[in-house]
Amino acid sequence: MSKGIRLKSIRKALALNQTDFGARINLSQTTIGQYEKETRPITERVISQLVSEFHINEEYLRHGTGDMFIDQTPKLVRQLADELSLSDREQHLLLTFLSFPPETRAQVLDFAQEFVVKLQQIGKN
Repeated sequence: MSKGIRLKSIRKALALNQTDFGARINLSQTTIGQYEKETRPITERVISQLVSEFHINEEYLRHGTGDMFIDQTPKLVRQLADELSLSDREQHLLLTFLSFPPETRAQVLDFAQEFVVKLQQIGKN
């Protein structure tokens, strides 16, 4: 798999179109498209920005080795889970939720909110 294809798969994994993906690092949709099609080489500066902004595993982007993303779950979240005495299952659910892109987290929260309302309605009957 080429670097351009890996970049595209990263973008797709983040559920971003070329315009939104590029905007996060101040690049145009055209430039992202050129990188993905490999009609333009990805500069070292852009690789650094991609790694920093999206927590991409640099080895994956450059060579296709290792995981696509680096686990960037803040230590604070793990400490909070410990302080709240969350079970392993609860911690796993929290960490999984936090690993989703913002759009997916919003969808999960919308679903959960609707679910709670329906449970409350059932409880009143």
